[in-house]
Amino acid sequence: MSSQKAGHPANSSGRPNLEGKTSAFTNLIFIVTLLVGLIFTTISVWGDIDSSKAVEASSWMPFLLLGIALLIALGFEFVNGFHDTANAVATVIYTHSLPPHFAVLWSGCFNFLGVLFSSGAVAFGIISLLPVELILQVGSKSGFAMVFALLIAAILWNLGTWWLGLPASSSHTMIGSIIGVGVANALMHGYDGTSGVDWHQAIKVG
Repeated sequence: MSSQKAGHPANSSGRPNLEGKTSAFTNLIFIVTLLVGLIFTTISVWGDIDSSKAVEASSWMPFLLLGIALLIALGFEFVNGFHDTANAVATVIYTHSLPPHFAVLWSGCFNFLGVLFSSGAVAFGIISLLPVELILQVGSKSGFAMVFALLIAAILWNLGTWWLGLPASSSHTMIGSIIGVGVANALMHGYDGTSGVDWHQAIKVG
């Protein structure tokens, strides 16, 4: 009598089968979800720009920098996805509780719902690590440089730890990037490096 569980393909190593191809219906769902997300993001950003009176219509540089910032942010989310998704779904895949592709889709959907219905308290808690004057300058050239620096640093760190197989949290990576930007900004303006970060908030977040 075969000891292989019903419903699972034979696998002599006992490992989950990750070579199965996705169905056309699954690919269709993925494409539709991706398009809906892109359309929603475009409409939201366009509405915010249209309702903002802080940027004159004749100035195209802030819009260009905003677009680059959004692309870098999407790059960070992509890296964050393949860097941390395995931590959420590895157990259910290895134990054959869910098929691999369904487990990843399931994880993505519920992560999206978590972001959609969250209060934003965690995000505001993290961004409050920076001093108020630096946050208020986020629309300036130095503000965009701050955003670029912290996102690119977080992306490089996530890629490096993934390549070397080192366990690392993307959330703590982002916190470290924000603290680094705050310290660097303070030093560049001739202040003490410790004044560039709200360390009381850093202790609570960490």
